[in-house]
Amino acid sequence: MKIAHINNISGIASVIADYQRKQGYEVDVYVFNKKIYSQFGGTLVNYLSPLSRWRLLRKLKKEYDTWHYHYPYGTLKRSLEKRKQDKIYLKHYHGNDIRGKNDNDFCLVSTPDLLEYAPNGKWLPNPIDYNEIERNTPIKNNFQNGETKNRKIKQIAHYPYYKNYSTSSSDHYSKVLNELKRENKCEIIEVLNVSHSQTLQMISSADIVIGKIMPEVGWFGKFELEGMALNKPVIAYVSDYLYDKYKPPIYRTTKDTFKKDLTSLIENREESDRLSKVGYEYVRKNHSIENVFKIVRECYSV
Repeated sequence: MKIAHINNISGIASVIADYQRKQGYEVDVYVFNKKIYSQFGGTLVNYLSPLSRWRLLRKLKKEYDTWHYHYPYGTLKRSLEKRKQDKIYLKHYHGNDIRGKNDNDFCLVSTPDLLEYAPNGKWLPNPIDYNEIERNTPIKNNFQNGETKNRKIKQIAHYPYYKNYSTSSSDHYSKVLNELKRENKCEIIEVLNVSHSQTLQMISSADIVIGKIMPEVGWFGKFELEGMALNKPVIAYVSDYLYDKYKPPIYRTTKDTFKKDLTSLIENREESDRLSKVGYEYVRKNHSIENVFKIVRECYSV
């Protein structure tokens, strides 16, 4: 079987593809964004070029048995669906590509909040490759390491994703973080526009990871999972419905209670240690690439 991963949201296609190659599959990953390409590699395609688009579609049709399409959307989605005859065609939604819309086909979704838009869909937990983490971080198990635990001023890893957009309506963080920094309660490690290897190293050096506070979503992503995989307590927003159903080991917060909740987590070493331990176990059980690979393999035969 020869597999094409089309698009590479948060490097998820790369993680799956790397493991598929280890199992003997021929796999390529096609990307359309220079930033994603610089972080995770793959084959960069200039989708704005009609000639590049034509070459990609021809290559996909001639050379691959399986099209694993991440973030199905727009003209590329329409072009692929016209040409998918005799192919294993698996749509894998990651967020706004399906949020507020609907797809009745069998498909994958990257987070459980998206299942309401895909009634015949399946949640594929975002994969974490522990071998990659160990290759890229000098401290393999910070839960057992006293260096970070004993710091008086906690180091907080934060991915300010909202800086990638022209508006700051989703910035529920900066004011609180600046206030806590002035109060000498924490230092901020801003993780933005760096390689994936650097991202893992920066998370590894932190005491706490701040995840997304997005009430319109109600779940968390790969950055938070990598924090848990590195034995870090993670604070983020999780909706009541999804928390009650899945019980993720997240220190829950909201945009209105963020300062109080983060201060409480900074000051509560016992709870931080507990979350570090159970978070690691949660990711190992539910998100390891070995388990995710088995689900993907089954989905290719649906």
